[in-house]
Amino acid sequence: MLKYTSKAGDSRLPFFVWIVLLGTLVAVGTGLMSLVYPLPAIGLKGLKGPFYQESVEPHSIDPDSLQGRIIKAVEMVSPAVVSVSTEKIVDLSGFRERDRSSGDPFEEFEDFFKRFFKERFPEREFKQKGLGSGMIINKDGFILTNEHLIHEVDKDKIRVTLSDGRNLKAEIVETDKESDIAVLKIEGNNLPVVTLGDSHRVKVGQWAIALGNPYGYALSQLNKKYDPTVTVGVISATGRAIQAGRREIRIYSDLIQTDASINPGNSGGPLVNIWGEVIGINAAILSPSGGSIGIGFAIPINKAKRILESIVKYGKVAWPWIGIYMQELTPELSQKFGVEKGVLVADVMKGSPAETSGIQAGDVVEKVNGKEVSSPVELKNEVLKAEIGKPITLMIIRQGKKMEITITPTERPEEISPVKEEAVEGKLLGIAVGDLTPDLRQKYDIKKDEEGVVITEVKENSPAARVGLSLDYSSLKTIRINGMRFHALLIKRTFESFETNSR
Repeated sequence: MLKYTSKAGDSRLPFFVWIVLLGTLVAVGTGLMSLVYPLPAIGLKGLKGPFYQESVEPHSIDPDSLQGRIIKAVEMVSPAVVSVSTEKIVDLSGFRERDRSSGDPFEEFEDFFKRFFKERFPEREFKQKGLGSGMIINKDGFILTNEHLIHEVDKDKIRVTLSDGRNLKAEIVETDKESDIAVLKIEGNNLPVVTLGDSHRVKVGQWAIALGNPYGYALSQLNKKYDPTVTVGVISATGRAIQAGRREIRIYSDLIQTDASINPGNSGGPLVNIWGEVIGINAAILSPSGGSIGIGFAIPINKAKRILESIVKYGKVAWPWIGIYMQELTPELSQKFGVEKGVLVADVMKGSPAETSGIQAGDVVEKVNGKEVSSPVELKNEVLKAEIGKPITLMIIRQGKKMEITITPTERPEEISPVKEEAVEGKLLGIAVGDLTPDLRQKYDIKKDEEGVVITEVKENSPAARVGLSLDYSSLKTIRINGMRFHALLIKRTFESFETNSR
């Protein structure tokens, strides 16, 4: 029993307890009174008609109307939409140490979690479950979904739940991180399938229907109905390129943008047109809060088709490759090379199809198979549309002259070495640079404390040659600015200064 002891030693119930008891008695008493003396229905005695109006005529939906087509499309696709659940081990030691002088408002919050998990879970690992969506594409049980849903998960813990409630184990057939597409497989009978459309024919403004399982099948646990959630919108744009991700930043290109709501758990589900054909795979949203604000993105289904065809033909995901390093054509570079738009070839990889076909650093690619390209992303997308072993045509501009070059893409290597900035800048300027060796220091009387690079080659008719640079300029002293070490960018700026002064 609760007691309150006063200074005089009396035992009395505290005042707030009396208030609670009194309120309880009033509530109970009122309830009992209502059983004996029913409370009057206030305001219902004077009704002059029905309490509410009820529709007495059923409304038929014209199957050829917009509403009818949407309903039909949903009925066609829904049975083949699945929920994908995963599990993986997360290492809590991934919490990084923060610089306490950074002023991060979440610093103390994160430190609390570090202390909490360290004290309660010494091994600093826990199981993280993931939820997403997918679609069955054939009767053999192959499923399309997003690669990021199954990235680094326990392969033995991937489960798929069908719209009829069946829960089946799934195996990974193939994944492609770059396109964010994965292919899974389940074993089952009487599997429903979707129909793949043509994303090349998608038009901005046309209707779009997104299907998936937001937060898995959490919305279906009570009544055990596993139909997917449906949202409707339009195609807002095509050819979008974005960066997405938290722990790992990914670059997505050539995306379909829609305002049909795509919520957490919808990733991997289908984006379909009004005829029930899949035109995309839901992949990402742009949102400051994590929820849908009407800016969602889907991977074009034709990109998924290419992956499926590659798996059938090569037994793996194989992408076409020509072997060039690309650079955005800035206004300054446009003026320097005398072209309005295109993509600058910064360097050509040794032994690549580009080198074999005669493409050179400094060329500007204007078209690929007749289609104009104005950014490295566009050029890359056009090359990816090509077939391995099938020639494509590049329209390039070299020293102000247009020419066509035929190039045959090969399979892209698994590893591509990054190009050094010095090499790129040098090739664009028409020079080759080397290390400052002891012999060169002695030859050009360069002090030991002076650092930099040495010009080892100047190509004929190059920007460097046009400003009068020759091997006589090959010492550090001739290309040094205010005692600072020369990097490739500084060399470039020096040449630009030479050009200005020579006019």
